[in-house]
Amino acid sequence: MNQDISFGAIQDSLTGSGASGSAAEAHGLLSGMLCMDSAMDSDQWLHDYFGNELDGIQGVNRARLRQLFDQTRRQLTDFDFSFAPLLPEEEDTLEGRAQALGEWCHGFLQGIGYTGKDSGWPGECTEILRDFLEIVRLDPAVSGETDETAYTELTEYVRIGVQVIHSEFMSQTPPQRH
Repeated sequence: MNQDISFGAIQDSLTGSGASGSAAEAHGLLSGMLCMDSAMDSDQWLHDYFGNELDGIQGVNRARLRQLFDQTRRQLTDFDFSFAPLLPEEEDTLEGRAQALGEWCHGFLQGIGYTGKDSGWPGECTEILRDFLEIVRLDPAVSGETDETAYTELTEYVRIGVQVIHSEFMSQTPPQRH
C-alpha cells in the first residue's frame, strides 16, 4: 500500500506546477466534494479545482494529486476514522497552521456548496458547517500554549465533523454530482 501523501508534498506539487491555491484549500475542496459524491473521480476534482491551470500540472505532480484523491476517498469510505484534513506539520508555525486550517475549511465549504444559509442539511450538518464557517473567519495570528491547544481541538473537531457530514450524506439519498 502507498504511504499517505503529506501536506508538504502536495504544496510542492502545486508550487512546482505554478498552480495557485494551497494544499489545504485543495484538500478541503476535495473532501467536501467527496462528501457530496463518493462516486466522483479524480479528473472531476482536478478540473473543478484547477480549471485552466490543470494543463500545467503534469508528471509526478499530477500523480501526487491523484494519490491524494485516492487516499482521501479511502479515508472517508473505510469508516476507520483515519480521515484527517491535510494540514502543515507540527514543526510549522502555529500561525501558518491556523491559516491553513481556515483555508481547508473554506475549501470544504466550497466543495459541498455551503452558503451559510440553512438549506435543510441532514442531522448535525448545519451546526458543523456553521462552525466551519466561523473557523474560516478566525484570525490566524495566534501564539502560545493556549492557542496551540485551541488549534489542536479545532483540528480534531474538523476531522470528526467531516466524518459526521460524510456519514449523514451517505445514509441519505444516492450521491449526486454538483
